[in-house]
Amino acid sequence: MSSSQTPALDGVEFTYDWYERALVWLSDHGYESSSFEGDVGDGDLLLRHDVDLSPRKALEIGRIEADLGFRSTYFFLVSNPLYNVFDAVCRAVIDEIDALGHDVGVHFSTHQHWSRRPSPEELRERVTSERSALSLAAENVCDPVSFHCPPEWVIDRTFDRLATTYEPRFFSEATYVADSGQRWRESHPFDTRLSERVQLLTHPGLWGETDLPYTERVTSSIDENVGYAERLLTDQHLREKFDPPVELPEREPAADR
Repeated sequence: MSSSQTPALDGVEFTYDWYERALVWLSDHGYESSSFEGDVGDGDLLLRHDVDLSPRKALEIGRIEADLGFRSTYFFLVSNPLYNVFDAVCRAVIDEIDALGHDVGVHFSTHQHWSRRPSPEELRERVTSERSALSLAAENVCDPVSFHCPPEWVIDRTFDRLATTYEPRFFSEATYVADSGQRWRESHPFDTRLSERVQLLTHPGLWGETDLPYTERVTSSIDENVGYAERLLTDQHLREKFDPPVELPEREPAADR
């Protein structure tokens, strides 16, 4: 596979437009989206999204991918203090992501459960419990799990009866490219030659209609989630009639929120 840049991809911007152009670039260079639940072959592009900050932005990216014919996997953090997967709006987001043809899975935080390395049995049991919980909010939950802020002991390792996105076939045996901390500003994701198979990880909360630096983007996502919780709790406790909002988010307007 070739990795020479096109002018359209010079200089990374954390915008939906740049992400869309990156997908087109990958398609033009012979890559096709694949799933973490199937066999991995040459030309496979594994699109992974760890939903740490913003389900709404996850849906926005999912719509872009579907419009281009791409399939990806969205991993939701069940233990997230910022959003609630059982909230009506979040469930509607998950439902549409699934309806668009994408996979939904568990983004598992070992740090919420242990300060030590658990046994494989303990790990498998906790992951299974969170997968069961997510299945109450999502009609279809895939088997593979994505680790949140992964400890070293999960990297490039295969677990018995537990599929993960850090298995060698998805990690060391592929080109692994991640936008963590918006690191692509300093190191272009396609500067080095890509292998025959690629795992591309993004965090939807770091992206938007306009380009914003990492700290501002994270702060904006926090403010959005806190504002939603404030409005919801105000409706529940300070108004005479409670009518929970369940409408799906519209496509994001020109100004980033």
